Amino acid sequence: MTEWPAGATRNKLLLSFAWPVPMATSEAEVVFRPGRELLEPLTGKPGTDWSVAEGFLTTHTEQPVRYRFTAPLAIGEGDAKVPCGLTATWHPAYHATTLLITATISGRDGVLETSDVDRSIAVLHSLNRRPAELGEAPAAVHGWYRDVRYASLRAAVAQAYAELTDGCEVVEPLDRNGWCIELRGYDGRPPDATVAADPRPFYGLAHGDEGWRFVPHEVARQSLGEAWGTRTFVAMYPVSAGIVCLNNKGDEYSAHQAELAQRYFGKVEPYFGLDSEIGGLDHGGLLVLERVLIRMALAHQWLHQAQRELAEATDESRAVNRNRLLRGSLDDILQMLNSVLPPEVDSLERRLITNMGVERIVRQLDRQAEAMDEETRYAYESTVSARVTRLTVVTVILTVVTIVLGILQVVFTV
Repeated sequence: MTEWPAGATRNKLLLSFAWPVPMATSEAEVVFRPGRELLEPLTGKPGTDWSVAEGFLTTHTEQPVRYRFTAPLAIGEGDAKVPCGLTATWHPAYHATTLLITATISGRDGVLETSDVDRSIAVLHSLNRRPAELGEAPAAVHGWYRDVRYASLRAAVAQAYAELTDGCEVVEPLDRNGWCIELRGYDGRPPDATVAADPRPFYGLAHGDEGWRFVPHEVARQSLGEAWGTRTFVAMYPVSAGIVCLNNKGDEYSAHQAELAQRYFGKVEPYFGLDSEIGGLDHGGLLVLERVLIRMALAHQWLHQAQRELAEATDESRAVNRNRLLRGSLDDILQMLNSVLPPEVDSLERRLITNMGVERIVRQLDRQAEAMDEETRYAYESTVSARVTRLTVVTVILTVVTIVLGILQVVFTV
């Protein structure tokens, strides 16, 4: 199979790949301090696209602040280069930063072939640290940063991240990640038939499985699960690694929405005409992925911090105080984990939370919270018991002294 099923139009394959980094406000102030030549505010069409999507789909108490790296990053394939966007975003509401790569992988003459699936999966492997033998494989996928060649795209990103955090005392590594792949068509047709005809390439993109051609159709279909979408021309498949999105939004829909908005509100809503080169931004898939990755990173950070600090507590009073502080911070994490997006994309987020294992992390946090409450209660009861014992001893001593003094007073009086 070298082409998509008959009748399927796929003009673009868009890849977004993200890492979450928990970051204190004091750390972020250093990382994103003004005057750094490494970063500049995200402007132009990418900046506008983010603003349009976030303005329509989200409600923030504190708006994320997005920056682009000024140094070039690219996917290398042999002698060719595919330029990438590299964005760092500070999320003040979550005390976290996300690092995001975006790239457009186009087909030949505007028509994607399934060989582009192989190419995209190779890029995913390169982003997951798989190096290429640059001297022996002329078409090997690798990375470029500041016009320096790296054996993997992940190594190139690691260099950019090292520059971003240099001298900032940020110790969090780029461990967790997820991706959103969007197949962008423009015919307005429902994408269900395309996936039903052959779910294997979409399974390969969802899981980074280079052996997708040899996966049974039914296995691939079951692995993708049921599609999510609030429009007939959109289908999103949330899986353990992220989201695969088929977006066939056409001119008829955009024109209809523009006409309605103009008629009833006097101005066009730009979101309905959004045609972004950022995979997953249209319809909110990438926004959901960002939030879920941040949640996972913050939860893991809290668990590691709790284990370390509890191990360092050397006496009961310190343990009680540390537990109270940790329990308070855990309540904040759990509240954020239970927060929801607007109804348009909330159900997608809940499915992605399940598929990416966030519910398991929440259960682990709950167990840790119960253990912490029990330890605090035991430490508190032990402290109170010890104090009561000391007070009892003191009371007994005072009573004995009082009796002795009374006897002596009687003796000397007589």
